[in-house]
Amino acid sequence: MNIYKTMYRPKKPLGVDDRQANIVGGGIAGLATAVFLIDDAQMPARNIKIFEKKPVMGGSMDGTKDAAGYLCRAERELEPYMECLWYLCSKIPSLENEGRTVLDDVVDFNRDEPIHSEARVIINQGEIDAHYHDYKLEPKYAEAMRKIIASSEEELANLSLNDFFDEGFYKTNFWTCFHSQLAFKDYHSVIECRRYWQRFTFITRHEYLEGFIHTKYNEYDAIILPIERYLIDKGVTFTNDFAVTDLELTDDNNTVKNIIANHAGQPAKVAVSAQDLVFVTTGSISENSTFGDNNTVAETNTDTTDMGTFTIWKNLAKKDEKFGHPEKFLGQIDKTKWISFFPTVKGYPEFFKRIERLSGSPAGTGGLMVFKDSNWDLSFEIHHKPFFPYQAEDEEVGWGYGLYGENEGNYIKKRMWDCTGDEIMTELLYHLGMLDIKDEVLAHTYMSTAMMPYCTAQFMPRELGDRPLVIPAGCTNLALLGQFVEIKDDVVFTVETSVRTALEAVYGLLDIEKDVIEVNPSRYDIRYLLERVKRFAGIKGDVKPSDLPEIDPAELPQLEAALLKMINDVPPYYQMYLGRDQTIPTKKSVLHPEAPLSE
Repeated sequence: MNIYKTMYRPKKPLGVDDRQANIVGGGIAGLATAVFLIDDAQMPARNIKIFEKKPVMGGSMDGTKDAAGYLCRAERELEPYMECLWYLCSKIPSLENEGRTVLDDVVDFNRDEPIHSEARVIINQGEIDAHYHDYKLEPKYAEAMRKIIASSEEELANLSLNDFFDEGFYKTNFWTCFHSQLAFKDYHSVIECRRYWQRFTFITRHEYLEGFIHTKYNEYDAIILPIERYLIDKGVTFTNDFAVTDLELTDDNNTVKNIIANHAGQPAKVAVSAQDLVFVTTGSISENSTFGDNNTVAETNTDTTDMGTFTIWKNLAKKDEKFGHPEKFLGQIDKTKWISFFPTVKGYPEFFKRIERLSGSPAGTGGLMVFKDSNWDLSFEIHHKPFFPYQAEDEEVGWGYGLYGENEGNYIKKRMWDCTGDEIMTELLYHLGMLDIKDEVLAHTYMSTAMMPYCTAQFMPRELGDRPLVIPAGCTNLALLGQFVEIKDDVVFTVETSVRTALEAVYGLLDIEKDVIEVNPSRYDIRYLLERVKRFAGIKGDVKPSDLPEIDPAELPQLEAALLKMINDVPPYYQMYLGRDQTIPTKKSVLHPEAPLSE
């Protein structure tokens, strides 16, 4: 992060006091938009309205409790280089520590309780895989990764990982740790996987989960609630039970005139003047979630008439090509859905104590364990206490999911998609080697399950143009937010993405004189690149002559071409000129001095 640029407070945009901002969607993207409008753009909070279909804010970052137990559909993989997220959190006051921020709370908590796993991969019903630290790849797989990274996104259009790898790659230790952490499957977009491999340092002690960040409470109570309280105190207007379905645009599809919605079951319309702003979340990975419990299966919602904010995107796409192609992501539910589960164990501490002894990690510090033998591809983690501010002393909670719910279980001979919460817990106990306590665990556990039809829809194969830009070409008062818009160099399926779209949207529509925070440029860091080469080659310590590959002289022209392409694909270093006119450093002379030039 460049502190000189990031912490600079830009001048207030002209006329911002007279403009209204309408934010559709109360997830993290919408909430972040409101914060940036207030703090960065200096828009009066009373001018900002947030419209949300659901009764609570937060979108996918949920965390709640009913009479039976707790519910939390998903977990976020947070890390230190999510610059936009931590920039946002640095602005929000802590709810517990006066004079501190949400960022301060997160840093303090991770210094006290850092994540460190030594039981990342479990096999044979309760054994730690002794070999999962070995990330050495066969040369053909290393070459395939090199080819992917060296290719342009235009060259990788609509291709999947299966177009580059065979079944052997999906059995490597690297893939086991990588895909189970991020929900990648073999038929997912190679463009998105390439971005992940370039964006994050998935090499340095990756399998120890070091560098991953967790919060003192679930992300709703730790991040969403403080932001919401901040916005309420500032004077932002929140309207719930407000389901936006479409936008009425001018004939050229560049300016929003009306927001079309249903409010409390009645048709509604919000008039938008040309100077006012509209920010719309165009889809949610948790949209149309359904829920189950110990004895009830979470059925799949396949309704295509009411798809929440996806409906807005679909209607926009019908109007103009610049709004993208939602059908590329939304048409194959059986390839984009998966089940998560959240057990509340009450009055039976033995279950979590056994997991702590198995892993060596105190609850909350071990991160996800993946069960490599699982036909469902199960992963599970146990949380620290309290994970909810109001959690009772005798309550313990965890979270898990299965990526291949279409498969029959190893112990429960059913598809995970067809299982109740008790059946899912029984399968988990089998892989933990803890069936001997099954009756006690089931008797003391409430299982909330969630089927999310579009959880990995953003990973489906695509090409440039399938996702709209944050500010689509020609749009004057409309910006799009969330996981289904195009951001240069960044990945989807992260909180950072949602917050980054908010920052780009606010800065872009209001022409704020400040650079958007750069995506972490790890792809240009020679240390990261060298670590990746060494790890996949199985090299420890200094590189020795014997580690270097033999080169066939006949391949030298091809190697030369590849090396030149790699060098020339690196963008120029940052321009150091600090003035507003950034064309100046592209010119040899602009001052026309009268003094003669020397011979």
